[in-house]
Amino acid sequence: MNTSASPTLAAQWFDGLHPVPHPATVWFDAERVCVQAGDAAPRDYAAAKLHWPDPLRQGQRQILLPDGGVLACTDAAAYDAWLQQSGRRHAFIPRWQQSGWLALLTLVLLIATLFAGWRWGVPVAADTTVKFLPDAVDDRVGAQVLKELDRHWLRPSQLSWAQRRAVFDRFADAVDTALDRRALPKLTHFDLQFREGGRHFGPNALALPGGTIIVTDELVKLLADQPEAIVGVLGHELGHVKHRHGMRLTLRASAVGLATGVLIGDFSVALAGAPALLAQQSYSRDFERDADDYARTLLRGAGINPAVMVHFFERLEKDHSEDASNSAFAAAFSSHPADEERKAFFKK
Repeated sequence: MNTSASPTLAAQWFDGLHPVPHPATVWFDAERVCVQAGDAAPRDYAAAKLHWPDPLRQGQRQILLPDGGVLACTDAAAYDAWLQQSGRRHAFIPRWQQSGWLALLTLVLLIATLFAGWRWGVPVAADTTVKFLPDAVDDRVGAQVLKELDRHWLRPSQLSWAQRRAVFDRFADAVDTALDRRALPKLTHFDLQFREGGRHFGPNALALPGGTIIVTDELVKLLADQPEAIVGVLGHELGHVKHRHGMRLTLRASAVGLATGVLIGDFSVALAGAPALLAQQSYSRDFERDADDYARTLLRGAGINPAVMVHFFERLEKDHSEDASNSAFAAAFSSHPADEERKAFFKK
């Protein structure tokens, strides 16, 4: 075989039996690769039978021969030029890896994919997963969150038994009336728990997965002369329970941890961050609109004018204007923004 018709490459040939390399000349002849090592007769191999490891930008190039031998070339630039002159190219992936622009494009696409997955993929996956989770999971998460809240942020209620009973009875009567009038399709389980919110929560109500609704003493006192407004606030929280917003929010924020929990029955990873997450009530506007809609439906079904909710918003705004540094108010106000849109919604 002569090498005049094809460019040649200086390489080191390992025969696969000895660790000593032999200087060799390599060239293409049609679809075969020819190897001339010293005075030995040329060897030729079908190009399709060779293995071409993906090259790095720098470093040694190799060709693995089917008989166990190896061709090595320490001059990467000479190897790449020889391959190109022979009318052959590296595979697509290596060329992509060696291109700065393509690597940058890959990074941009990766970031865009991660963002899209977090922005749209995770919510869809979380909301779909919730549909298949048994209620017992909500109960367990809610119980653990309540335990952590009591340990770190909440204190036992200072309200009298009569005050707490009055709030419970009024809300329960409103729910029963709405159910009797078929304003609500069915009863959504709830359990009212009264706590002193202090500076962390202030006048607030908080729905936990499983149906527990925490009502702070400060909220009851704030709306002492507007008990029907308390019904509206609790109706809003019951809307979060109805739509399992707490569980959906926890799943979205702890998708990996909860997915593992479903498989192995250990939810400790997800539960670790759930109390702080739910305490902040970082619900989306869509979640808040769903809860508002449920509250308005409940109020109407109970024969209560939904406009009573405006009192709640206005009281919070007044408290905030009197003490803008009140961290308790900040928590309540951020979870229930009293903007004009929501006021108008309840005035309809």
